Amino acid sequence: MNAVDSIKKAINDNKLLIGENSTKRALKGGKVSMVVVSKNVPSVVEKELESLCKIGKCEFAKLDKDNLELGVTCRKPFGVSVLSIKKG
Repeated sequence: MNAVDSIKKAINDNKLLIGENSTKRALKGGKVSMVVVSKNVPSVVEKELESLCKIGKCEFAKLDKDNLELGVTCRKPFGVSVLSIKKG
């Protein structure tokens, strides 16, 4: 399953976390199965999240969509640069 399909499934299952801070908290708590970032996320944020994913052994995906397109995919009226999908 690709990242966009995973996002759509997470929306329906109410397992989507939006934002850098909530994603980091969930990653540190081991509650995330996948982290997705937009193509225009700051590189510092991308590298930090990627390393946290390696530590937490979860999937990391960088989409070929900017934050506004990712926001539309998430059915939000604002841009989304970072999101995560909860386990379970």
